[in-house]
Amino acid sequence: MFEKYFEYGLLLFLFGILIMPYAVWRVHTKLRYLQKLARINVMKQQQTLPDKAFFSSDILNIAVKKLYFSKSKKAQKALARLIGGKVKSAAEYFYKKDLQLSLLLTAHDDTEHTYRQMKNLKKCIWIESQQYGIYFPILMHLMHDQKKFRSSYEKVQKKMKFRKSDSLDACNKYISSCVYLQEGDMLSASQNASAALKIFQKYHYSAEEAETYLLLAEIYRLSCVNDVAYSMLQSALKIYRTQKLRRCEAETIALIGRQFLFENRYEEALAKYDEALQIAPNDNLKADIYNQLALVFIAQDSLIKAAKYIKIALDIAMKKGNKHRIAFSRQLYGHIAFNRQNYILARRHFVAAADLYKKQQNKSAYFECLYLTAETYYKREKYKTAENILRRILNTGNLYDHSFHMANVYSLLGLIYMQIGDYERAKALLLQSLNLEHSNNRSEGLTADYANLALIEAKCGNLSSAEKNLQTAREYAQKTGNDELVRLIENQPKPLT
Repeated sequence: MFEKYFEYGLLLFLFGILIMPYAVWRVHTKLRYLQKLARINVMKQQQTLPDKAFFSSDILNIAVKKLYFSKSKKAQKALARLIGGKVKSAAEYFYKKDLQLSLLLTAHDDTEHTYRQMKNLKKCIWIESQQYGIYFPILMHLMHDQKKFRSSYEKVQKKMKFRKSDSLDACNKYISSCVYLQEGDMLSASQNASAALKIFQKYHYSAEEAETYLLLAEIYRLSCVNDVAYSMLQSALKIYRTQKLRRCEAETIALIGRQFLFENRYEEALAKYDEALQIAPNDNLKADIYNQLALVFIAQDSLIKAAKYIKIALDIAMKKGNKHRIAFSRQLYGHIAFNRQNYILARRHFVAAADLYKKQQNKSAYFECLYLTAETYYKREKYKTAENILRRILNTGNLYDHSFHMANVYSLLGLIYMQIGDYERAKALLLQSLNLEHSNNRSEGLTADYANLALIEAKCGNLSSAEKNLQTAREYAQKTGNDELVRLIENQPKPLT
């Protein structure tokens, strides 16, 4: 009898061994499916929000997994709602159990409220967390709080340890790319973004994959590699259209419009902006598109139309109290005044925008507006004042040695010294600009610098060097694909004639 029971027991044990892998596989397959559903539905739910919200596939995966293995009815109810795209119940469930997870879940629904809460908490509970530390700088970046973004990012680099091909490492590489982009180090920005993209693709994190494509598009746009930038935008758009994410689709179409704008393809840009406006789900996004539309009309010197769209965008920004959008609208008003040669009014707008950007710790935009302010003084032949502003940028921006902003500063300083007849100093400054432009491979900047060097050499009587620099300018102009710039350089008189 004992032997019979032993045989039955052995058979059950062997059966258990055989069935266990299948049972585990089934549990984890279902878990992965639920996690995917939650990611898709939360992203869809975010399309109705007034502004772009925080999103993390990792955070949603963690929440779904914890709820899935919990036996309580409250957890199962929260799981069902989270899978359906609603994060509130899950955030409430974790509030006392895991505050960081709770707040990060809430950020998917109300990013600004979570941002304020996180700012008031002790940073150490975030920065020293291996699981959640990276999300503090990500959220600060999303909310344009550049001061806290940079300080928290630097602390995260010291505290956190990232594993190769880990999804957290991908987040870190993405945010590192944003840092390098701000500094103007396009090569490092591109390398980090590309590395992040590969990891996101490996984990099938489509939302983060699309965002990284957009980041790469911005890097290549600023590097004037237009065909690659356009390809990156199309890759992001394909993801958003496949998942039917209308707000993200509208944002990306508008970015394609901006790409066409910077390539001077104005009619195509207008068509894209019109397409984006047709599907934009809220006024905030429409305000951004109206500002971009204004840029097209500024480029076409249709300043009345440009002012009309800026006013619409500014009214929306003022109503919502969005200082970032207000600053950009003021900057655009400055461009209109500049084009009308009303340099005093342009300066007022640029200074107002610079002050707003400074308060937001948006150094890149702040430097740009300071540079534009210097240009207004240059146009009025107030060279000393213009130089003082440019020197201020160099002194405050010395951490950003790779930045194209710095290249622009050296270039304008070179033009100032050329105007006052100090050709040797002008040449030295333009060569500094050239070094920075070469490091970032910015063909348009290189074209301008070589053309200006040609002019200086001609004034100094070095006609052979002048012709050589002008020929190099022509070659870089061809690389930009900017027909207007090509014509401008081709029409430059030859130094030897």
